[in-house]
Amino acid sequence: MSAVKIEMLPAQEGDCFLVSIGEKDKINMLIDGGYKETYYEHLKPRLVEMAQKGEKLDLVIVTHIDSDHIEGIIELFKENGNSKKPSIIPIKEVWHNSYRHLQFKVDEKAKLDFREKAILSEKIAKGYESRASKNESVNQNKEISAKDGSTLAALLYSGEYNWNTLYDEDAINYDTKDMVKVTGDITFRLLSPDNNRLERLRRFWLKELRKDKYNFKLTDDKIFDDAYEFFMLNLDDFQQSDENTEISSKEEKVDINSLLQRKTSSDTSPVNGSSISFIIEYQTIKMLFLADSHPQLICEKIKRLKDEFSYNTYFDLIKVSHHGSYRNTSVELLSLIDSSCYLFSTNGKKHNHPSLETIARIISREGEERKLFFNYPLPHDYFSDEQLKGEYNYSIESPTENESTVIEL
Repeated sequence: MSAVKIEMLPAQEGDCFLVSIGEKDKINMLIDGGYKETYYEHLKPRLVEMAQKGEKLDLVIVTHIDSDHIEGIIELFKENGNSKKPSIIPIKEVWHNSYRHLQFKVDEKAKLDFREKAILSEKIAKGYESRASKNESVNQNKEISAKDGSTLAALLYSGEYNWNTLYDEDAINYDTKDMVKVTGDITFRLLSPDNNRLERLRRFWLKELRKDKYNFKLTDDKIFDDAYEFFMLNLDDFQQSDENTEISSKEEKVDINSLLQRKTSSDTSPVNGSSISFIIEYQTIKMLFLADSHPQLICEKIKRLKDEFSYNTYFDLIKVSHHGSYRNTSVELLSLIDSSCYLFSTNGKKHNHPSLETIARIISREGEERKLFFNYPLPHDYFSDEQLKGEYNYSIESPTENESTVIEL
């Protein structure tokens, strides 16, 4: 039996990973939860199966607030109830950065006035409506507040979960603690976010509030957590356009050299930039999980590891950032890291992820054979060409529909 098992669940265009480490005293980690459907169709049955075997989730990591990462997590905590008497599975620790972790200077004595409460309630209402399914109607006159308990922050509060306790209940933050021992032989090396990325997100949220009221008071009222989460979930991925649009669907082959020469932009989303990204180390095994992180920040932290600690940045597994978008996997980043195993989590139905440029950048480098793992059959089949596989020394692994992709190390 392998010491490490990674399950990449079908999560549409989102992320949902189960990581199990060890054999006798197994440690289980859940990294993101995909969409609501991901939870009910795939994740919940696995968690029930694990619980029946006496297993628990030692760590749940919510990398950032985005529907394709957090919706399934919200459903899990809705159903799981109180941490002391869980209905689905015991959960030991949760990592999640919410409003309370953005280091706002709050006035503990101040109280929100009527207009401020109305502004926050409106943001909650808009987010609530956008989350409602197409078949569900939302009562426009219903007062929506923190009491609804439908945000992850509210569920963690009411369920009394251990929340960021390995960071003393502060933000999961590189500049606070860049290395954490989860157990005696499992270490996390944090790469993102840092103070700068959290500050950008803080300013982004504050600017939004002060569009409506220039002197908006900040308090520690729990309604801020809910308004913040609903607002972030309601954001459109404004800078994302469909990728791979210049490749005709009728073309049988891609020109790798042409893809490598294309000029591409970088991701500037403050939400993606705040992603919790990390290296998991277990014995001699190292796994790099990049969430939707910005490549510039990851490059900076990887360079520091190499320069200060002579760290070997060849990984046993790399989860590619942002579903394989070229905006999140730069040439510079790939000059610093490598692996024989790359994971792409997407069904390709949003923004045509993964980008052809990203795959070309990965396979065009010299080295041993690289395996590209997908959790859906490739939406564009350009790289399944046997001649390309032979020339660039790579293989493609993908499941049939609605099956998890399993990697054992």
